[in-house]
Amino acid sequence: MRKKNEFYIYTSMWMIAVIILLVLLVQNLGDARVVNYSGIVRGATQKLVKEEISGYPDDKLIDRLDGIIANLQAGDGEFNLRRNGDKDYQDQLARLKELWEEMKREIQLVRLGEVSVNNLYELSQIHFKEADEMVLLAEQSSVRKLLKSIGIYTATLLLSIAAFTIVNRRNRRMLEKSIHTDNLTGILNRDGFKAEAASLLRRYPDNRYCLIEFDIDDFKFLNTSYGYEQGDRLLCALADCIQSKYNGDQLCARISSDDFVILVKQSPELVDELRNLLADTLYVEFLNISEFITFTIGAYEIPEDCGNIQSVMDKANMAHKNAKAEGKSISLWYDEMLLDKLNWENHLTKRMRKALGNGEFKMYLQPKYSLDDLKIRNAEALVRWDIPDEGTVCPDQFIPLFERNGSIAEIDFYILEKACAYIRKYLDIFETEFHISVNFSRVTIYQQRCYSTILEITDRFQIPHNCIEIEITESAFNGISELIVQKIRNLQKEGFMISMDDFGSGYSSLNLLNKLPIQVLKLDQEFLREYGTEGKAKNVISCVTELAHTLDMKVVCEGVEKQEHVDFLKKIGCDYGQGYFFSKPIPEEEFLAKLEQSARELAN
Repeated sequence: MRKKNEFYIYTSMWMIAVIILLVLLVQNLGDARVVNYSGIVRGATQKLVKEEISGYPDDKLIDRLDGIIANLQAGDGEFNLRRNGDKDYQDQLARLKELWEEMKREIQLVRLGEVSVNNLYELSQIHFKEADEMVLLAEQSSVRKLLKSIGIYTATLLLSIAAFTIVNRRNRRMLEKSIHTDNLTGILNRDGFKAEAASLLRRYPDNRYCLIEFDIDDFKFLNTSYGYEQGDRLLCALADCIQSKYNGDQLCARISSDDFVILVKQSPELVDELRNLLADTLYVEFLNISEFITFTIGAYEIPEDCGNIQSVMDKANMAHKNAKAEGKSISLWYDEMLLDKLNWENHLTKRMRKALGNGEFKMYLQPKYSLDDLKIRNAEALVRWDIPDEGTVCPDQFIPLFERNGSIAEIDFYILEKACAYIRKYLDIFETEFHISVNFSRVTIYQQRCYSTILEITDRFQIPHNCIEIEITESAFNGISELIVQKIRNLQKEGFMISMDDFGSGYSSLNLLNKLPIQVLKLDQEFLREYGTEGKAKNVISCVTELAHTLDMKVVCEGVEKQEHVDFLKKIGCDYGQGYFFSKPIPEEEFLAKLEQSARELAN
């Protein structure tokens, strides 16, 4: 709408300028005709006198001269002459008309032969001088009007150009501001921050700066739970908070959904001060939800020779991403240790496919014990990575990495093959079924080929589908689409067991448990870790177990490490226990021996 209005303004301005130019041109043409006909009066009168002296009367010329003079005085007549309003010109024209009337009377006397021609000739000479003066005044008046008109037009043109320039500059500033400003919060956006930060670092070369990137943990969950309007209010409050704190020779910006960056002077307590500032803002503005909101922070201490601002932002972003990978409310600085970690992850990424081909990934099995008789009933397949000449890589080092880069699906399907091969071997030896649960990442579940690949692998080894329990972490179910839920339902219909792993570590609602096709609920090990220090933990475990049984689900509790854990879980009717009290994850061969021993004990 604004652009449309500006178009009308510009068009009107230029139309006015064109109209003024046309008026000036018409006026100039009118003045030129006045000058021209003033000259005709001068010349034609001389011609008339010569004719009269020579005895050739010319009444038509007299009538013509009468008409021209009358038209010049009144501005109305057959010659269509515009009246020249200049006082000097009109006074001179009046004197000339009086002289012309006297000359006409003298002409009549000459024609009658009552006077000589000498007096008429003298009058004509006087008339010529007066007419010549009149022509000069007409020219001067025309020039003055022309100069005045040129001045008016030039002023109008300059005014329109000035207005256009001012509006154009304002629009350019507004455009630059809109390009560099975040629409929601009003602070800088990514592009604006990059430009301003580069300029700031050049202006204050002696200041020691840090770049901090932070975001709100589980912001999508907050939006879903409390509404997008509340989420926007939260973002605006945080923006106002950091804008008021970090200004002048410091900068802040919102660079994406809930990601903020701050270019701030270095100080020992920088991160703690930021956390306190954000916490105070939340307490004042969002008291009802402030306890649920945490922040993950990545920071980079900018050296003197920092290179370009994009490099600085990349390093702060690396620290932030790695902090996110470690959990919630984590602060992490970009330093040599982080750089070594990134190089190590890059090494693992490059080696992953080769490792699959070389069989470096090993399946370990951790037994699940029935709490009724404390015997092994099934197991969970876990992955270990043994790199020749480098040792064993902890799953916590490569699983989150492969989830981020999308290659975790290859590992998940690889372990599924290992589990199916193990079950096939067990069936062939003992002629009885054995169940193994296999973890599937959210990344894997969301792949289009997931459903068909699971069926292809299990059918290739010719094992009953119910021997495979598909474990999906609780966090993977947050925001899950109906299409993926249907895929999981289809797997359940094919006979696979569906398990929710790490229940209690995220934000699953009871309604979600009712909607999803879950048959096994695995309680997160944190429940038992708080068993001895938090009295409520017992009640939570007991209530969740009772609820799961009401929904016709089996319950597995992880993290069983003490006899008192076992006694408590048996008391509340928990179905299975898993943890170091029973066994740590062990290689396939060792697990088979443990399983055979358990089978013999059952037989006896």
